[in-house]
Amino acid sequence: MNKTEAETYILIGLRYFQDEDIKRAIDFLSSALDVDPYFAEAYGFRGIAHFFLGDYQAALDDFNNALALESELENVYFFRALYFVQIKLYGEAIKDFSSAIELNKHFAEAYFYRGICKGMLDDEKGATFDIQAAASLGMPEAQKKLNEKSIAW
Repeated sequence: MNKTEAETYILIGLRYFQDEDIKRAIDFLSSALDVDPYFAEAYGFRGIAHFFLGDYQAALDDFNNALALESELENVYFFRALYFVQIKLYGEAIKDFSSAIELNKHFAEAYFYRGICKGMLDDEKGATFDIQAAASLGMPEAQKKLNEKSIAW
């Protein structure tokens, strides 16, 4: 296993991702996993790429593989939570958004979307609290949502 080679493939894959050539990004992220099948971040990044292509099952598989190898990948929890939102499993989404927040207390987007999910489950108090947290962390979308409802943040 050559960690440096795998990291190089990841960097190239992320460049393709940034250039919105997602399929090519997946090819390089897969190459990283061919070199090092225990590279959790490679699974996470590839899962995000699959998510952006709408291949949600492949995304979920990669997210689960990443988290099985390393449980402290906040962005993997975040994107897996978004997957759960897509299929309307709001309770599961809340758990993953909460895991992302545990790992990064300043993760405004995780607070915001956790709040949205809580609202979908009729927990208005919890929803408002989380959206206020996102707003106080500087998230404009959360600030706008609260301003529209005349709720202080």
